[in-house]
Amino acid sequence: MKKQIYIILYILGYSLLFIPASAQEEDRLIRFKAVFVYYFIDYIRWPATESSEPFKIGFLGNSPLEEPLKEIANKRKVGKRNVQIQTYDTIKDLGTCDLVFITQTKKNLVNELAKHVNNQNTLTISDTPDLGKQGIAINMVLVNGKLKFEINRQALKNANLKASSQLLKLAILVDSTD
Repeated sequence: MKKQIYIILYILGYSLLFIPASAQEEDRLIRFKAVFVYYFIDYIRWPATESSEPFKIGFLGNSPLEEPLKEIANKRKVGKRNVQIQTYDTIKDLGTCDLVFITQTKKNLVNELAKHVNNQNTLTISDTPDLGKQGIAINMVLVNGKLKFEINRQALKNANLKASSQLLKLAILVDSTD
């Protein structure tokens, strides 16, 4: 299982050898990002809980990742928990989520989001340039046409979460800029 993430992320990341130029390529990139999000969930350690509540994923703003992630969620669970995915327009509407994906259209709310989820065991993810350095825990980026991801360990610590060593080995580690 531990080597499985390395193999999956290696194949996915290196299969994208170019920046998407067509709608079909963009769709493929979106699907890869959805798979990444699901695997990130598997390799982040949340504080122990016996919750039977659904694992809540909140999108702050509209994202094309929502539909492919819903397809995955319909087939798989997070541990024993069903997955519930919703889109929110404001941070106030978010309530408590296990994972929040902040879209590019809401990137101006990143500081407010960080305050909202601080110490709430909430993983924050984005695919917007520089948001890893602004306090998002995991940020997917294209580097030389390849899908990679940044991890901000301080953001994980602030959320009471830990990334597995396997995930950290594959990540581009970034620090928050003040």
